Amino acid sequence: MTTSLQSLRTKSISHAQLKLSKHRELGTKSPMNVFEVAELLDSIKFAEFKIQDEKNSFDLILN
Repeated sequence: MTTSLQSLRTKSISHAQLKLSKHRELGTKSPMNVFEVAELLDSIKFAEFKIQDEKNSFDLILN
């Protein structure tokens, strides 16, 4: 179960990074507004934090 959650999180990170990359390429012609970009950045940071937190929790269980 944990592996599938990590897989979903990494997919969501990749998807958000792709959207941000397209936004960066389009520049001022991008249809995204500042709030959508901020939401994507927050989702990336949150998902990365959760992945790291799960790894740390797993390490504690093993020790």
